[in-house]
Amino acid sequence: MVLIDAQQWTLNRYATFAEEVNLNYDSPDATFKLTTKTYDTEDPELLKDGEILLETLYLSNDPAQKGWFTSRKSYVPPVPLGSVAPSQGIGRVIVSKSDDYSPGDIIYSRKVGWSTHNVISPTPLDRKLDASKVPHITKYLSAFGTTTLTAYFSAFKYSELKPDDEGKIWLISGAAGAAGSSLVQIVAHLFKPKKIIAIAGGESKRKWVETLGVNGNVIGVDYKSDDYNDKFEEALNGEEIDVFVDHTFGKIVQVGSIASYNDNTNFVFNSFFTVTTKRLRIQGMIVIDDIDDFPEAFTNLTEWFSNGKLDISKFEETVVDGKGVHFKDVPKLWTGLFTGQNKGKYITQVGDY
Repeated sequence: MVLIDAQQWTLNRYATFAEEVNLNYDSPDATFKLTTKTYDTEDPELLKDGEILLETLYLSNDPAQKGWFTSRKSYVPPVPLGSVAPSQGIGRVIVSKSDDYSPGDIIYSRKVGWSTHNVISPTPLDRKLDASKVPHITKYLSAFGTTTLTAYFSAFKYSELKPDDEGKIWLISGAAGAAGSSLVQIVAHLFKPKKIIAIAGGESKRKWVETLGVNGNVIGVDYKSDDYNDKFEEALNGEEIDVFVDHTFGKIVQVGSIASYNDNTNFVFNSFFTVTTKRLRIQGMIVIDDIDDFPEAFTNLTEWFSNGKLDISKFEETVVDGKGVHFKDVPKLWTGLFTGQNKGKYITQVGDY
C-alpha cells in the first residue's frame, strides 16, 4: 500500500462577477475550501479505464477561471460545488489506466485543478509534452499556451488583416499580460504594422512591452500615469486605429474583460452611437472556438521559433511559489491576476520539476 495525501482546493461557494472571491477560509461563505484526499496508488480500484492519477507541477492562472467559479453558465457548464477548483496546467503521470499515457509522462491538461494530485480523465485537448523542445517545460503554458493561441487567432483570423497589410495601426490593451504580450510580439514580428500602441500598467511594464517590438514599432503607454490621456494622444498622433478600437470602419476583437471581473458596472457598454456612426464591428472570441486549427497554430509557432521570426525567450513568465506549505496560498496567488502582479504568463508552481 502506497498512500498519497493530496491537498485539494474545492469550490465551496459560487463567486459573482460583482465582487472579489472570499478568501476568508474560516468563513462558511469562503469561495474555496482546502481539503485532503488520500489515494492508494496500488489500489486496483483507484482508476477507471482511461483515467490517470496526476501530480500537479504547474498551474496556469487565467482570468477565465473567475467565470468557472460562478454559477452562471458561460461557454462551459458551472463547476459543481465540492469539486476541485478547475485549472489548466502541467502534471506528471503517477498511475495510468489510459492507453495514451504512462507513469512518468509530463502532460498538459485542462483538468489539472487546484490540487497536488488529482484523478482525471484526459480530454482530446490534453497532450504529452517533450521537454527537449523548449527552454523550460513552462513554455508550454506561455509560448505554446492558450494565451498565445488566443493572440494567434486574434491576429491571423479575427483582425481580418493579412501579414502583408502595411501601414495599419494596432491598439493592444493589457499588453503586459500573457495574451497581450504574445499579441504584441506576433503583430510586431509577423505583420507589417505602422505602429502598435500597447497599453500597460506601470512604467516598468510600459518600457518592457516596447522591447517586444521591432525597430521601435511598439509604443507603450502607461494607463496608471497621471498624463495617460496626453501620452495616448501623443502615441496616436492624430491617426486612426485599425484594429481593436477604431474610429472608422474599424474592428474590435474582444478577447477578455479582466478589468471588469470584480465589478459588474464595468461590463456596461454605452457607445453604440459610435458603433453605428463609425461602422465599427465588435467580434467576441473564445480560443476553443478554433480548436480544429490548434495543430496548424502549433506547427506555425514551432516554425517561427525555430527560424527566429519569434523569440521564445521573450514569451515571459511570472512563476510564483505554491509548493509545500505555500499550497495554502494558491487561491490568493491567483487573484494577483486582477492586481497586475504578473508580467507575461502567470504561473503557480506546485510540484518539483
